[in-house]
Amino acid sequence: MEHDSNGKLDFLRFQIAPDAQTYFGEVDYFLKDGIHIQEYGDQIPYYRFLKKHKSHLEQYYPYFYGIHLKEENLEADSYFFLDFNTTSRGKIPWTYRDTLKNEYAIIGIITYKIIFYEGNLELNSISKLQEMIRNDYEEYKEGLIRLLAQSSGDVKIDDDDERIDAVVLNALKNFKRLGWMDLDQDYFEPRTSFNRINSVYEKQIKDIDNIIASYQ
Repeated sequence: MEHDSNGKLDFLRFQIAPDAQTYFGEVDYFLKDGIHIQEYGDQIPYYRFLKKHKSHLEQYYPYFYGIHLKEENLEADSYFFLDFNTTSRGKIPWTYRDTLKNEYAIIGIITYKIIFYEGNLELNSISKLQEMIRNDYEEYKEGLIRLLAQSSGDVKIDDDDERIDAVVLNALKNFKRLGWMDLDQDYFEPRTSFNRINSVYEKQIKDIDNIIASYQ
């Protein structure tokens, strides 16, 4: 591969690395689709590819797409993602990337608060999580439904607990797709990358009860 005299495109060398043909196409697709990649399960080879070529890829995405590849660390673990939460949305068309729906963000905020702020670290039952959300916000149920309705345009004010449960389940399924959680029937387990919720919405997590109450 040719490079200019200043070595400006030297970062493209990763494309001729032996592992690039095997992994880069899929890694690139996953990242653009909003998936967070960590050293876990079937993501391990993709994570190691990103770790190995990190310095080049951190130049590649801003240069061609105007978006940044980020690595966030939580204790001994880390995960990679493309940062769509900046002022510049980049050059990746909306059809090739997924965003977190507002109602899913709300469920993510509540779930993160219940598990990590309130210390329910052993919580791994979807039905138990649904029950906790309904019970915790029983006093403000109308506010919660109003907030979800305003966020999605799809929840009616007269919906009952089943509708809230459905939104929770759909949110968890989306978190699984993003690489934030493991899901198996009634079982769920947050991955390290679920901390992305806290990175983006830390202020809202701390104030979510007051936010929901304000919609009563």
